Amino acid sequence: MKRARKVLIAMLSMALAAPAAHAQFGGWVNKGVTKAKKVQEANAPWTPEQEKAIGQASAAKMISAFGLYENPAMVNYVNLVGNAAARQAPRDVPYHFAILDTEIINAFALPGGYIFITRGALANMKSEAELAGTLAHEVAHVDGRHLEKQVRAKKNKQLATETAFEEFGSRVPGPAELMNLAKDIVTEALTTSYSPASESEADKKGTEFAAYAGYRAAGLRDFLEMLAKADDARRLGLWQKTHPPLSQRVATLTAISAPYGDAGQTLEERFQHNVHFAPEPASKPGGSGQ
Repeated sequence: MKRARKVLIAMLSMALAAPAAHAQFGGWVNKGVTKAKKVQEANAPWTPEQEKAIGQASAAKMISAFGLYENPAMVNYVNLVGNAAARQAPRDVPYHFAILDTEIINAFALPGGYIFITRGALANMKSEAELAGTLAHEVAHVDGRHLEKQVRAKKNKQLATETAFEEFGSRVPGPAELMNLAKDIVTEALTTSYSPASESEADKKGTEFAAYAGYRAAGLRDFLEMLAKADDARRLGLWQKTHPPLSQRVATLTAISAPYGDAGQTLEERFQHNVHFAPEPASKPGGSGQ
């Protein structure tokens, strides 16, 4: 009888303890499910609506940093050349091209098809083929979602260390989220190198896009080769941070463009007709007060 009572007490104790254990185990499961959901969202490509909203916010941030070069005829020309290359890209994205008002020599691709080339880059080009090759390279970055993938990869690292993570699933981020994302994306574009795989893909696809649009395939190579010979550390600062060394890029692009030979147009005269900058006014002797 005493033995039966002991067994009954033990069974009751186990039954009373079970809900607490179940609750604790359930908490671990819920935590794991939540984190798995966040990981899934971090790896999901942005929807077209998200990409458009994030791209617009990032473009506004880039413009606020440098300002736009206001020359409607030149901007229209850059858009015509850029869209000729963009039409060769397989992903359906509405592309927008603009000129940043800075002497820094560079070009930038933001999500949603927002592509910028600097006044300094245009001033150092000699042909439409060079412009087309440069813009086609940036189109290839957008087509491959390269910057988006880098930003999402960083979010994954945040998850791995269990730091704060902004999740928005499939909805369009709100204004505050967009502001934070735009800051991250523009900082990434200005200061961080693409991975070797992304840069290689952009070189290959960009060369293809320019060639398929009817341009000399070596346009970007020719432009970078000129920059390598006239290295200006001050104006090339950002390019050197976000790209491999110029000599390496020239060698890579020479190999990629070799199969196309000298086919395609360079259109130097048309470029010179559409892209020209007024010389800086000479300062008067004695300073501005004279």
